[in-house]
Amino acid sequence: MRVAWGEFDSGLSAYRALAEGQAPRGIALAWFRREMNLTDPLTTAPAHGVFGLSGFHYFTMALLLAFALLAAWMYVARTRRTNAVLATLRTGAPVPPAPAAAPRSGVAPAPAAPVSPGVPAEGEPQARAPVSTMGGWVGKLRVARVFQETPKVKTFRLAPVEGVGALPFEFEPGQFLTLSVHSGGNQVKRSYSIASSPCCHGWCDLTVKHESGGIVSGYLHEQVKEGDLLDASGPYGRFTFRGVESDSVVFLGGGVGITPLMSSIRYLTDQSWNGRIDLVYACKDLESVIFRDELNQLARRHPNLHVSIVLSDESSAAWTGPRGFITAELLGQIPQIRSRRIHLCGPPVMMDAVRNELGKLGIDLASVHSELFLSPSRTVPPGPEVSAGDTATAVTCSFERSGKKAPLAAGQTVLEAAEEVGVPIEYACRQGYCGLCKIKLLSGEVTMDVDDSLTPLDRSSGVILACQAKASADISVDA
Repeated sequence: MRVAWGEFDSGLSAYRALAEGQAPRGIALAWFRREMNLTDPLTTAPAHGVFGLSGFHYFTMALLLAFALLAAWMYVARTRRTNAVLATLRTGAPVPPAPAAAPRSGVAPAPAAPVSPGVPAEGEPQARAPVSTMGGWVGKLRVARVFQETPKVKTFRLAPVEGVGALPFEFEPGQFLTLSVHSGGNQVKRSYSIASSPCCHGWCDLTVKHESGGIVSGYLHEQVKEGDLLDASGPYGRFTFRGVESDSVVFLGGGVGITPLMSSIRYLTDQSWNGRIDLVYACKDLESVIFRDELNQLARRHPNLHVSIVLSDESSAAWTGPRGFITAELLGQIPQIRSRRIHLCGPPVMMDAVRNELGKLGIDLASVHSELFLSPSRTVPPGPEVSAGDTATAVTCSFERSGKKAPLAAGQTVLEAAEEVGVPIEYACRQGYCGLCKIKLLSGEVTMDVDDSLTPLDRSSGVILACQAKASADISVDA
């Protein structure tokens, strides 16, 4: 009935409209709008606000715009940070941050940072650099392998205690570790250069020569076996070359002084660094040449590595290489050596002789990078404290807290004097880098060849490094 009534009403309305003379199309349109509940545009309420938009519309659009700008800024900042990290990994040198906003009032703006020499241009030598912890680790390492390099030299491969995973520290090629052993009821420390490449993350090699009377080297050669644990700390040292400091390098080594140079050579060849590498290595005879086979193999595989071995006492006629010592004539054959970066490491006598030969070539010796490890001197046997009569003619170091005195021989350090009379001073590297041997100078004056680990506050407070401090007049220290 409802459907029938609706059809009747619809037909009646159409009949009335036709009777009134309305157009059929208009009748149909009106019916459609009524049925679909559509509003007549002529009766629609007028638009309000600017451009017909309300305040809510503008607030929403402003919020969305602010969110879009924030997202764009975060994207740009993240991209810059990613590029900086990648550049650091490629070059080993931190990338200068983007210029900051206007400086604070009264503070002069810093000059623009020059382009870092550690970022080589395309086609120039490149090398990735590991991160150095510079003595930030102390712990135990397991002896994973022991290799006999020569009759008097062994390589000890050190790995994490668990035997798997990465080393608990990172190092740069040329740095060293300090080992600590117990001998005669005392703790004795010696530093040994890492000979392996930092690319080997799971282990590091210490190549050690068995020195006559050496406490730690003797312990390592005679008692340490695979599986033993060693107390170590480090890494220390700035005698490093990563390939970003210069586009070529000259390594001059003697005896076991090849170890830090070998670390750099292994690292550079691992990275396929394309700069020129010259190694001049002096040894006594063919039997004492460390890493001989490996050096020959590396030279064959890498045309940019040039190895020259000099033997001083080799009697075999089979040896056709240079004989004698490293001379200015031999060094002069290295291309452009006067402008090249030079690293020197070896026994003291050898290093002094090579410096003299370099001087003959007009090379500034102050620019030669070198490293030397010296065992504590034992020139003054332990004995009673120096008497008052002796101190009138001898330089004396007074250890006020311990109540002891010790003579200071020419060139002897405060640390060495302390060891002679049994005054305990903590130390690690004996090179002036770790800072463990800091003590306070109470009176007198000292000289130090290296004081890198001293802060400005240390210097102003009279703090010295016992391993470096030497004196030409009486001094007293708080130890």
